Amino acid sequence: MTRNGGSTGHILSNRYEILEVLGTGGMATVYKGKDLILNRLVAIKVLKTEYNSDAEFVNKFKKESQAAARMSHPNIVNIFDVGFSDDHHYIVMELVSGNTLKDYLDQMNGYMKEEAIINIVLQVASALSEAHSKEIIHRDIKSQNILVGENGSIKVADFGIARAATTSTLVNTREIIGSVHYASPEQARGGYVDARSDIYSTGIMMFEMATRRLPFEGESPVSIALMQIKDDLPDPRAYNPEISKGLSSIICKASEKSPSLRYQNMSEFIHDLKMLQRDKDFVAELGSAVSQETMVIPKVSDDTINMHKPVVRKKPVMETKLEDERLDEVKGVNKINMTLIILSALIMAILVFGIFAFGRFKAFFEVEEVSVPMVVGLHVDEAVTQITALGLVADATERRFNGDVELDHVISQNHESGDVLKEGNIVKLVISNGAVQGLVPNVKQQDLKEARIIIEGNGFEVGRVDYEFNDFPEGMVIEQSPKSGVRLGEGSVIDLVVSRGPEIKTYIVPSIIGNTIREAEITLNQLGLKLGSISYELSDAYDEGQIMAQEFLGEEVKQGTEIPVVVSNGPETLPIETSPDGTPIEGETTEGETTELNLTIPLNVDKFSDETETIRIEMLNQGVVTVIYENVHSKAEGPEIFIPAKVSGTGTAIISVYYGDVVGYEQEIEF
Repeated sequence: MTRNGGSTGHILSNRYEILEVLGTGGMATVYKGKDLILNRLVAIKVLKTEYNSDAEFVNKFKKESQAAARMSHPNIVNIFDVGFSDDHHYIVMELVSGNTLKDYLDQMNGYMKEEAIINIVLQVASALSEAHSKEIIHRDIKSQNILVGENGSIKVADFGIARAATTSTLVNTREIIGSVHYASPEQARGGYVDARSDIYSTGIMMFEMATRRLPFEGESPVSIALMQIKDDLPDPRAYNPEISKGLSSIICKASEKSPSLRYQNMSEFIHDLKMLQRDKDFVAELGSAVSQETMVIPKVSDDTINMHKPVVRKKPVMETKLEDERLDEVKGVNKINMTLIILSALIMAILVFGIFAFGRFKAFFEVEEVSVPMVVGLHVDEAVTQITALGLVADATERRFNGDVELDHVISQNHESGDVLKEGNIVKLVISNGAVQGLVPNVKQQDLKEARIIIEGNGFEVGRVDYEFNDFPEGMVIEQSPKSGVRLGEGSVIDLVVSRGPEIKTYIVPSIIGNTIREAEITLNQLGLKLGSISYELSDAYDEGQIMAQEFLGEEVKQGTEIPVVVSNGPETLPIETSPDGTPIEGETTEGETTELNLTIPLNVDKFSDETETIRIEMLNQGVVTVIYENVHSKAEGPEIFIPAKVSGTGTAIISVYYGDVVGYEQEIEF
């Protein structure tokens, strides 16, 4: 292992091979690797060597794997394995082919389309909604942590500083966790962090997607953090006038400084994004704070009280006595008046309270009762509309994966159809996230039986199986639909096309009698047939070199069948007759007695004009040409081929070897 935790070719835990570096972060290095057992490519995050001895960092690293492993969502990078090898902690993750959203933005010409922004953010929000439901706050949402797959799918990565959110969760004030350009004001202050902090970071990222710039830039992280706390978000439309007021309003609401003014959860955020998808004129309603922030009032000291006491002026004794007598008279009258005032106020209060209480109780008892509708199976929007139209309140915040209920449709409701409730009561709904999704495996060039095992092992089912003739072996999968790498819900069907093997055609064997070997070979090859073994016989009916007999004439045979033939050697040569004095009878020659020889004639495949060649061997003796051999040979038989032949004749003869129609070899022999 190298100092950064890995080297090309190194194997972790005898299973994961390090292939190359993909990227480096603050705590870890990410490598492209290979799972040697499952034979698949993976991403491997290895904690940097300098942090292995730091218990706090190791603990954060372990928490990353534990937090992410609890989640299963199509828009969250899957965690496959966690381990410790060669003094290094590592996590094995899904390898996403593609770039980060940051890379994608940097490579763009012009601005991203509004539809694309909404589509990407909806997938990010869906992933964060799942994390928040598990009480996990990401804390570091930014374009560098959003992966864009080659098929356009979005994956949220790096829950490296996520922590289970509790009522006492506070960010360490000595260190602001998260990237300062995207950090919420409460993160910058080192205060309480909850799901709304992720919403703020997502809003900043939306600003970046819409304008191709970040809203706050400074000379140092501290100056940027102060801007996050104090400065208002610039109007996105000032940089990109093409975006709608609706998108600008959603960005601004998500990026409010006060958490109480932002979207309070991802469900509200997703709702407004979908509203904008359906209605281009939609504008988000900006929030209003429920209460002012708590203020700490300084303690008021005794010295401060004394400083604010009024100064009392002393009066003369006579003046004081007269004043006391007048005061006693006034007090007597005032006591009577005060008693009447108090009694009147008390009677009035009782009357007002009685009227108010009667109205409140009457209003309470007059609340209408309504029957709960059946909304299971309906789309969430339609279900909410039906419930609210009756004066009830629909709570559609709970979502679950379900392979039997379509995405965004109601799985269940807490009050059954027909239950009677008073107006204003809450009906809780559980909404489907669709089936748990998985990657379609590649089963092409697998045996059908093996393909079934792989498909079913990945949570899918084999659908229609069609068969086609193909050059692949019989029973091998040659096509699949959908193709590998596509994400589908668990239980989805994969259709297959399986090879029947090469198509075997049949032909009626034509007559090739009377043809030469070359003519017969051309005729048969055109039909997908082959010239078979060649034998030679004497014939008075057929000229030398003509086919005089064949097999399978008129029969139906399979493509590639070899057709054996018999070739004429011409008429039989009679022995030479002589007169008693030894003189040949007219028309005859005297060259001696006929002798038989066994020959071995070599062939050189380098002289073949094609991969296969027709070889013909002729003998010229006493002015007569005899074909002693003819057949088709392949270069694969080389480099030399030796042909045995038995010949008979008298005197001297010439042996000629023809490669096709060209003489390639001649030899003189003596009988």
